[in-house]
Amino acid sequence: MARVPDSPPAGGAVAAPLPDNEQERLAALRSYAVLDTEPELSFDDVTHLASRICGTPMAAVVLVDETRQWFKSRQGVGIEGCSREEGFCSHAILRSEPFIIEDATADARFRDNPFVNAPWGIRFYAGVPLINPQGHALGTVCVLDYTPRQLTPEQTRSLEALARQVVSLLELRRMNHEQRRLIAELRTSQERIDILQRATHDAIWDWDLKTNQLTWNPRVAELLGDDLEHASSDISWWFDRFHPGDRARVTESLERAIAQGASLWTDEYRFRLANGKWARMFSRSAILRDAEGHPRRLIGVGVDISEREELRARVELAERMSSVGTLAAGVAHEINNPLAYVMANLSYALTEVREGRAAAPGADELTQVLQEAHEGAERIRRIVRDLKTFSRPADERMEWLDLHHTIDSAATLAWNEIRHRARLVKQYQEVPPVYANEGRLGQVVLHLLVNAAHAIAEGAADQNEIRITTRVDAEGRVLIEVSDTGRGIPESIRSRVFEPFFTTQPVGEGMGLGLSISHTLMTHMGGELQFESEVGKGTVFRVVLPPPARREPTSVPPETVPPRAEVAATRRGRLLVVDDEARVLSSLERTLGRTHEVIAFDRAQAALAWMEQGQPWDLILCDVMMPEMTGMEFHEALARRMPERARDIIFITGGAFTATAREFLARVDNARLDKPFDLEALCALVEARLKEGVQKPGGSSRVHPG
Repeated sequence: MARVPDSPPAGGAVAAPLPDNEQERLAALRSYAVLDTEPELSFDDVTHLASRICGTPMAAVVLVDETRQWFKSRQGVGIEGCSREEGFCSHAILRSEPFIIEDATADARFRDNPFVNAPWGIRFYAGVPLINPQGHALGTVCVLDYTPRQLTPEQTRSLEALARQVVSLLELRRMNHEQRRLIAELRTSQERIDILQRATHDAIWDWDLKTNQLTWNPRVAELLGDDLEHASSDISWWFDRFHPGDRARVTESLERAIAQGASLWTDEYRFRLANGKWARMFSRSAILRDAEGHPRRLIGVGVDISEREELRARVELAERMSSVGTLAAGVAHEINNPLAYVMANLSYALTEVREGRAAAPGADELTQVLQEAHEGAERIRRIVRDLKTFSRPADERMEWLDLHHTIDSAATLAWNEIRHRARLVKQYQEVPPVYANEGRLGQVVLHLLVNAAHAIAEGAADQNEIRITTRVDAEGRVLIEVSDTGRGIPESIRSRVFEPFFTTQPVGEGMGLGLSISHTLMTHMGGELQFESEVGKGTVFRVVLPPPARREPTSVPPETVPPRAEVAATRRGRLLVVDDEARVLSSLERTLGRTHEVIAFDRAQAALAWMEQGQPWDLILCDVMMPEMTGMEFHEALARRMPERARDIIFITGGAFTATAREFLARVDNARLDKPFDLEALCALVEARLKEGVQKPGGSSRVHPG
């Protein structure tokens, strides 16, 4: 990865004006005591995520003081800071929204900047200001690149989310700094201990290292769910409540801090409460020493951070799923484009061979080869279709679903986890359509299938079974049951199965959020998640969806593709095909050109220019996602200039992987086919539309400039 050298070449730069509240802003920045501190993993995680999410070689957490921009964390950047005059971030802190420079050479403020004029010159910059709760801009989270580029709306929102996380880290740092100050006051008198106990909601403890006696403030009873009389004064009581997976690490960390002369010790660990639950605790303590430096006692605070960690984990999971979903949709789109012309050309070749079979030696074998290749491509198409189901984690739209299709998609994606552990059996009964969010319901089923697989040891797939059952119960509710022949869930932990962070997996394998999130998703969709289990025999998880009669569909989607067998050839039509993929164009010219006149364009602007010449047409096959002008913009242009002809467009899409595209396709009533399209379905749709008489006799096809 290229890195910015230690210093840029000499050059001019346009300095940003100072904010109106500059003195208050600088005071706020200094209050965090963060300038010129050592690198910290929590900030480095932010820049790593920013670089990965935005796809840039450089990212930084930048703080702007009186004269400089100092990098608290940096990825792909070789310098620790730069002058405020030369920096981009001094401009970014003047606003509350993201500051984006797509090409610095085209911006008068930066084209003479030494970082832009360098041989490795910076071209792209995007920075989100770090605005604290008092409204002061402390600096930015920013990403940079050596080439001009743009951010997607999803990437911009993710960068804004990371900026909020940095502000939270800074606020936590200030809180910790304040706690350290308060702890230091404990050294002076017991009176200050009493003041601190009244001022804080945390558990405060005092450990005498010579006697091993431990004393607590009254807050411990509320925090740990135990009476003070049960909180032993012997330090062993505290260590005994550590999670077995954390005990050795925390003990070693504490002993090392004491032995090495440290004055402070902090750590996080899991701590067993009186009710048996595990809380995530954060401890910070001051190590008090005598005049010779020998440790005498530790005075510290314990904070239950379970709720904060749960929120953080949910945010991280949501952001990760959003990124993965965006990636999945993009990958599906990129696969569907070449797969479209592969399948179209295979269909064409197969038809050619079949029709000329009598005269071609070896045609039977060639037909078989082409048929097998077509079946393989069809299998890829189904996998990509299933992948697209899970590419919309942030989409909250409810719709009427074919339940079995959603389950089949989840089963396809879970198959690799299942195949080495159990047989997969589907026992579907006839059920009505359900009103739900397809991505979220699919996510629940996928997790239940993976969870069932993990309950069964590998290596005995012929002796174990995972069964998916669908049915309607006596109350009219639609049920999905995922049962396994795994180890089962012990009675002692069944009440905690849906708790966040609870897991029976070894430490480091899973966060214990899957069932908790699945339970939450079902609740939000108006359903339930239940389970039954028997140790040694297996578990059944049951998804309960409310009776479909409780909701009426808002609209019935129009039939996109007419029945193939009922559509007969009508007349030779004039078809415009608009797609930026050259091979898609050639395959459509080849397949549709047998019965229709096909005019192909690889740019939507070229198609509009041709239409403005007064040329006639019958139908337009148009891709949705294209550079320069998208199919959505093409539709808007046609609707503005000839509204009566906008319905001539049939959209062919490899996947609407942006929120804008999904909203557009849900809004317009134009017919559409997903890539890779079935050739018979495409021909049937074209014939049906021509039969409707889209082009009225005597009507004008000229597009008037708008």
